Amino acid sequence: MAELIVRADLSALEAIADFLAEALAGCSDKLVFAVQLAVDEACSNTILYGYPGREPGTITVACTAADDAVSVTITDDGVAFDPLTAPPPLLDIPAEERPIGGLGIHFIRTVMDSVAYAREGEKNVLSMEKKRSASG
Repeated sequence: MAELIVRADLSALEAIADFLAEALAGCSDKLVFAVQLAVDEACSNTILYGYPGREPGTITVACTAADDAVSVTITDDGVAFDPLTAPPPLLDIPAEERPIGGLGIHFIRTVMDSVAYAREGEKNVLSMEKKRSASG
């Protein structure tokens, strides 16, 4: 398992993407892109909304690439937030009429095969898995 710990700051998103690309070397580009998209969305939400009125904390990204699937766990010390409780976005109405928010969580649910959330002590733990196809 590879692990990266960063400050919860938008400037860390590039380092997270690079870390995932390295940790998933040998996987298909499509799989790497899907995982990077989901992790970027989850980490962006934590950075933007997880530390209202206080100093940002840290985000830990752990990644394991097994023969059959890739697993990523994101842990942060932001305010408790279970993204799985967010309602699905209203995709059947024009974008300009939709309320802001919710698309990132929709992308996470769409591109990953499984997503789970837990609050462990003072930490949010988001676990995601993407199955590997025969090609990578």
